[in-house]
Amino acid sequence: MSYSTPSYGSGSSSWGSSGYDGCVQQCIASFGTPATYAPTATSGSSGSTGTGSTITVVVAPTQGVLRYVPFAVNASVGDTIKFMWGANNHTVTKSSELTPCNKTSDAPFASGEQNKSFVFTQVVNDTNPTFFYCGTPTHCEQGMFGIINPPSALDAPTSVAGMMSAVISNDTSGDLATYASYTSNQTSGSAGANWGANIDMSNMPSWAYDAVVENVMFTRNVLAMNPDIMNADGSVNLASIGSTPMMVPPDVGSALNAASSPSSDSSSASTASSVATSSASSATSTSSPVGASSTNGAVSVTSSKALVGAVVLAVTFFAL
Repeated sequence: MSYSTPSYGSGSSSWGSSGYDGCVQQCIASFGTPATYAPTATSGSSGSTGTGSTITVVVAPTQGVLRYVPFAVNASVGDTIKFMWGANNHTVTKSSELTPCNKTSDAPFASGEQNKSFVFTQVVNDTNPTFFYCGTPTHCEQGMFGIINPPSALDAPTSVAGMMSAVISNDTSGDLATYASYTSNQTSGSAGANWGANIDMSNMPSWAYDAVVENVMFTRNVLAMNPDIMNADGSVNLASIGSTPMMVPPDVGSALNAASSPSSDSSSASTASSVATSSASSATSTSSPVGASSTNGAVSVTSSKALVGAVVLAVTFFAL
């Protein structure tokens, strides 16, 4: 008897009739590869400045990534929050905890829709939780909001740590569970693996729970890729990104949502949607359908959880 070395990835799996290489290309097309963010020449600026420290928040670090980095920051009275645009067509607009995607009338601020390299600054006048969001249509509903001085509940059942398991379990699409697995793998051994765990969600609307969890996980992935930007107290310090570009992980959560929501107007989201749909139709798996939650305006589609899981595992490997 003779032994023949197996040829992995050369079987009859349906990845666009191109075997393993086709799988890899679809992973990259669906979720993208790690990118970088570095400040460019300022195209314009507005806002107010204080006498305290300056805390940087990046607005959409790359095109199609609908996140603020970091998702939440702590600041003292007199500090200045410096919002720096990394992509086009986004806003920073003040909202509230009860309605994160609606402009507030309580001491409002709004940058207006701006493009890459714009800078908007705001002085912190009190330490109450301040919510802000992107007013470009559909962006906030896809999770693009952030918090200054987030409400905290150390080890409480209403904290992110206390509610994360239930929030993931209640997501019938399975997308959050997939993103959680991805994040757990990416942040293993990272000092930022538990970042945001004490953010209190008790007064937030239930539809926002998924978005909060996704935003926390995205920031954790950023910290895992950029350990030098995390201070000893757990805060995020982006002061060095001018000299050392910040690595930006693939926004797996946004891509998964986009695959279930053809209404997204993000260019990367539409790409992810078409690729994921094509992959699902060609896959031979008979796993249960994935249904998108109706609370964020997404419609239900039929997909394969096994396919999504395989794609995420593959993109995790190739992102290293």
